Order: sequence, then structure tokens, then C-alpha cells
Amino acid sequence: MPRILISYRRSDTSAITGRIFDRLTAQYGEESVFMDVDSIPIGTDFRSHIQQTLLQTDVVVAVIGANWLGRDGADGVRMHQTTDSVRVEIETALDRKIRIVPVLVDGAKMPANSELPPSLGNFVFLNAADVATGRDFRSHMDRLIEAIDQSTAVDPFVAPVRSARYSRPGTAGAKSQLSDGLRYLVVPLVLLLVAHHLIVNAYDLNTNYLWTVAALVPFASGFVLFWVKRSGEAKALGFAVALGVVAVVGMTVSQSLNSGDPMMPQTRFEWWDNINFTALIALSFLAGHAMARALHAVSNRKAT
Repeated sequence: MPRILISYRRSDTSAITGRIFDRLTAQYGEESVFMDVDSIPIGTDFRSHIQQTLLQTDVVVAVIGANWLGRDGADGVRMHQTTDSVRVEIETALDRKIRIVPVLVDGAKMPANSELPPSLGNFVFLNAADVATGRDFRSHMDRLIEAIDQSTAVDPFVAPVRSARYSRPGTAGAKSQLSDGLRYLVVPLVLLLVAHHLIVNAYDLNTNYLWTVAALVPFASGFVLFWVKRSGEAKALGFAVALGVVAVVGMTVSQSLNSGDPMMPQTRFEWWDNINFTALIALSFLAGHAMARALHAVSNRKAT
């Protein structure tokens, strides 16, 4: 899993940052996400603690609201103070070439170069993600998580100095992708192929049983994909299509080896039957994913 530091100003974006933190910890685990300066041990130099934390960090999520610079009528702009913790976090991340993902919340804009201290000059050129507090929050977070996964899977800007107990850059992202593939693609594929062999080849049962299995197994996999991983529609669509195509090809090969018939469909009916099976598997996977999203949305409304 990628190690993530959420950088934010409490007086600016405390509420939505809490929601972002909850979503990221649900995705990556509580040990993978560091958020608040309050968790720094008492009596510890916060600059040193931040630097040590960033040594173990793959991505810095910089949450930017309307007052991210910390404008204060009495003290001026906090971002221009060398003791400002947000400034120290961004400066250190830039210095160590750690991936920074600016997150603009509720219509905030990236600051102008003239508004930042010289040490943060390159920050304004980073491409930012938008996250809104309303009904788009979930889809915005899906895109943010996708961006984090992509940046940690292949990231030429990850700091070369890391604690020895953590994986090298890209290892966590690659392992996560492999784990997802095994759980949500390989497992249902094996179940479908085993069911096909038993129903069609071994016991020559009514194919209605196979149609039922071809609907239930992908539905369950799609449901778990969102309920456990909170994966977005793009990932679900890719898994759905891959599962449908590979499963039907595998069933066709299995039946051919068992019966001696040609592997390629020979009639229009056979082609249509294969297409229907592929569509059923893919659509059932997407239906399960959509069902999980809907139930999650309902539970969130009840919670609020």
C-alpha cells in the first residue's frame, strides 16, 4: 500500500479533510495514512518529525481551501512564516521530490506564484484534483484514489531515500493491482470454469444452472469490489469485460477438450450463445458493483 501524508490547514479545510482521511484509510488502511500534526509526540521538533514521516511517504495529498495560505489580519500570511507546518510539509516534499497531489476543495483555486514563498515556486505547476463536499464527493474521491494508485505504480519522482522497512517505489501499487486481480478476476473465473465443467461436462445438467451461476458469481465479485475496495466504475468495467471474455473462452475450450468439438463456434446460434454468456457475466459484475455503491450511499445518508 502507498504511504500517504495529508497536508492541510485546520482553520481552512478541517471538516472535508476528515472525510478525505476516512475515505483514504478505508482504501489503504489506517497505518498507511498520516494526517494531523496533533499526532506528533509532545516535545518533538515538528520539522524533524515531518521530515521523518516524509521519508516513509509515497504521496503527499495537499488539501487546499479558500484560506490555504493562512491569511490573518494580525499575523499576515502564515505560509510566509518559516515555522508554518503546512509550508514545512510542502517544502520538504518538493525538496525530496515526493509526489504531491494538490486537492482543491469546494471550488478553491491554486495559489498564484507571487502568493507563495520562493521555496514553493514549483508547487503552482502541479496538476490539481477537485473534491467537492456534495453528491460528487464519492466520484471525486474515486478519481483521486485512481491518481494515487497510478502515481505510486510508476513514479519517477518518488524520493530515492526511504526507510528500509518499506517497499521500493511502485512495489506497493503493483502488489495492490496484482492482489485485486487475483481476488476479483481470477477467483470468480475459477468458480465459473469449475461450475461449467461440473454442470456441462461432468453431469450434463440443464444449462439453466450455468446461467444462474454466471449471474450470481460475477454479481458477488462486483459487489465486493466496491464494498471492500471502493473501486470506481472504470476499474469495475475493466474487470467485468475481462471476466466475461476470458470465462467464455475458457468454457469453450473446456467443452471442446471434453467433447472433441471444434473450439470456435460453428453456427450462428453458438456465436449468439457465447455473446449472451459474455454479456451476462459482465453486466452481472457491473450490477453487483452498482448495488454496493447504492447501499453505501444509503448508509451514508442515514449516517448524516
